[in-house]
Amino acid sequence: MDIDYDTGYFVTRTARAFMRVAEAQLRPLGLGVAHIPVLVCLAEEGALTQTEIAQRTHVEQPTAAALLQRMDRAGLIERSPDPRDRRATRIRLSARAEKLLPRALELLGQSNDEATAGLSSKEIETLHGLLRRALANLAAMTDEQS
Repeated sequence: MDIDYDTGYFVTRTARAFMRVAEAQLRPLGLGVAHIPVLVCLAEEGALTQTEIAQRTHVEQPTAAALLQRMDRAGLIERSPDPRDRRATRIRLSARAEKLLPRALELLGQSNDEATAGLSSKEIETLHGLLRRALANLAAMTDEQS
């Protein structure tokens, strides 16, 4: 096998490179890459429960719980009782997170633009379509094994 032609290898290397760049860009804002899906989800949907956040961000409950604890300590989220269910807590963006999120997304957009420099909009569209299909195939493989 020639590793230079292994799709998983290239996707993994690319993902790691994106993560390194994104972490470096977000660090001065006091954010990490793991925070972004949660922040975007809360910005788009408003207050959610931990379970809803885990489902929408495609992470396991324990992972979501640990991440939300860190985000709470960092002042990125606020918790309040769920008026419909006394056992549940609603989680929403803090004012600090609302202020930081646009800048974080701007920085990540710039790095995406730089990473795809030299690719046409059609090529980027094709790349996204191919990655979506590969992701769907991988999800189907995981679902079949469960």
